[in-house]
Amino acid sequence: MSKNPFVLSVIPPDAPFCNRVEELEQLTSYAIDGTNVVLFSPRRFGKTSLVKRVQANLAKQGMLVLYADFFGVTSVDDVAGKIARSVYTFIQRNESLMKKALRILTTFRPVFQPAEDGSFSISIELARPNLHGIDLLDKTLEDLGVFMEQAGPGKIHIVFDEFQEITELKEKRIESTLRSHIQFQQSSYFFVGSRRRILLEMFNEKNRPLFQSAQLYELKRLPHDDLVEYLVAQFKKGGKPCSEKNAQNISSISRQYPYYAQKLALNVYAVSGKVVQAKNITKALEIMIDNETYFYQATLQSLAPRQIALLRALAAEPSKTILSNNYIRKHDLGSIGGVQSAIKKLRQMDLVEVDTDSRYRTVDPIFSIWLQRL
Repeated sequence: MSKNPFVLSVIPPDAPFCNRVEELEQLTSYAIDGTNVVLFSPRRFGKTSLVKRVQANLAKQGMLVLYADFFGVTSVDDVAGKIARSVYTFIQRNESLMKKALRILTTFRPVFQPAEDGSFSISIELARPNLHGIDLLDKTLEDLGVFMEQAGPGKIHIVFDEFQEITELKEKRIESTLRSHIQFQQSSYFFVGSRRRILLEMFNEKNRPLFQSAQLYELKRLPHDDLVEYLVAQFKKGGKPCSEKNAQNISSISRQYPYYAQKLALNVYAVSGKVVQAKNITKALEIMIDNETYFYQATLQSLAPRQIALLRALAAEPSKTILSNNYIRKHDLGSIGGVQSAIKKLRQMDLVEVDTDSRYRTVDPIFSIWLQRL
């Protein structure tokens, strides 16, 4: 039996990739030119897979590529630690650079942990116990700047994934501390995030330290025709042919979201016989919705009743006129003020967006189906 040709994790740089040719070229060019970029899109749009592929291209050209994921950071110390770990992770097999890093990066030191298969993982520990908070971050960034100069100007590319998470921390000087160092470094930073409203406020509001310090770059949905072509090719590769019509159905259900397209296709492949049939797509969709239910339930638990009511209304009926009396009465949404407050919160959480037709609608296509079934 052939291996399932679809994957849910970050897609390896050498694996088949649907389209994104233009995005890869543009982002790679920005990185080489030393341009800072804010890469934003809804969750599950493939941002991490894309930037990993960009960095793989850059590494082949001799650039040093650092990647730090800020998802779930709990303190400023945590932010500083992730930055330091990103350096040691990339250079761990480069003896010359490791010696430089150990000499220059004085705030954290690496800890290597061997595994049974002969490989090893890397973690870090604080090298200066008396240094914490914003002072620790400041010193870590200062050391990073020195390391960049030693490695060679313009040779380093850095990704801060889920960058907007730093706004959840109590310390409000993180953005200004980052700006004070980044503006003098000859390198390229990619600030990646999925809570678009928060992320864009960081770079668009005049009173914020990072105002206009990076090029804004929105990652769009996959082109429908390209996704269909990709799906047909992957199913064929896996030995289970899929008609163009069925591939179009998968694309439409997933709304061209890379993660959902991959997950739905993965389930379709798993439940199909020798050939993909329409009934297999229906069954695979049910499996996917069941798998996502706990996540969706947790999302609702973080919302107030009126916010849930509006979310369900928009899942059932996207609309330009959510403040109209007719829409409010039809969906029992309470008052205009209540709807205004709810939509502000839902957009801040990136659960609702305004589409190309100026309609408010739910961002997540599968969540939308799940909400309609409540």
